[in-house]
Amino acid sequence: MSPLQTNVRLQPVRVDVENLKKSFGKKLVLDGVSFSVKPGEIYAIMGPSGSGKSVLLRHIIGLLQPDSGRVLIEGADATDPETHRKFVTAIVFQDGALFNSMSVYENLALYPREHRICDKKTIGERIRTVLALLSLNGAEKLMPSELSGGMKKRVAVARALMMQPQLLLYDEPTSELDPELGAATAELIAAVSAETGLTSIVVTHDRELARSISGRVALIREGRIAFEGTPSGLEASPDPGVQAFLHPKIDIANPRFRKNTGAVIASGD
Repeated sequence: MSPLQTNVRLQPVRVDVENLKKSFGKKLVLDGVSFSVKPGEIYAIMGPSGSGKSVLLRHIIGLLQPDSGRVLIEGADATDPETHRKFVTAIVFQDGALFNSMSVYENLALYPREHRICDKKTIGERIRTVLALLSLNGAEKLMPSELSGGMKKRVAVARALMMQPQLLLYDEPTSELDPELGAATAELIAAVSAETGLTSIVVTHDRELARSISGRVALIREGRIAFEGTPSGLEASPDPGVQAFLHPKIDIANPRFRKNTGAVIASGD
């Protein structure tokens, strides 16, 4: 039995995104996005670069104020700091965002120490429990520079779990990983979800990741939900925009960058 199953079983939360709209200047990034995530679910959010995925993530964690619409966590407004004190949300950043001057132990101890959640002995016990769950036994003294790419991902997840979150957000967790490490990261996300019970939202470009671990997936295009449903339903969607994202055709004779010379990069992915 996993150590987290006995010691740190987490209470999952429901997330509701209701008609969310957000612009930066004249650029409309989110245009009426709505969906719900069930407690304990792994929900994947996909879409091309500039479609608004990362902006949506920042709204869920309460870092951005919507122009209209709202994000609710267990019925409480995500823009209210009290909501995130009551329902703990953690995020695993794309690059891990580990502090390079701190050991693995110090990276994991930082949040509970700064917030005075528990004493030094309890922090040490939690660190050992989380590291054991993620097969990182004995890694406490290592520095980030001594970790492989896969280990850095696991340490980043371990640091998030030290917050004992009820909602865990992943921002492009397989970005810059080779296929084998990408598969290992997918297994990691699925195992953490199963063994802690928390709610997981995964923002990704990775079709295989979304297919293999999520119960439902939403595809965002041009700031709107183009599809929401099961991974198999996404593959079977007749929508040309959905299929263009899933199965892009390489046209050497007529390359895309020649068609989009006037395009402006969006301020949020």
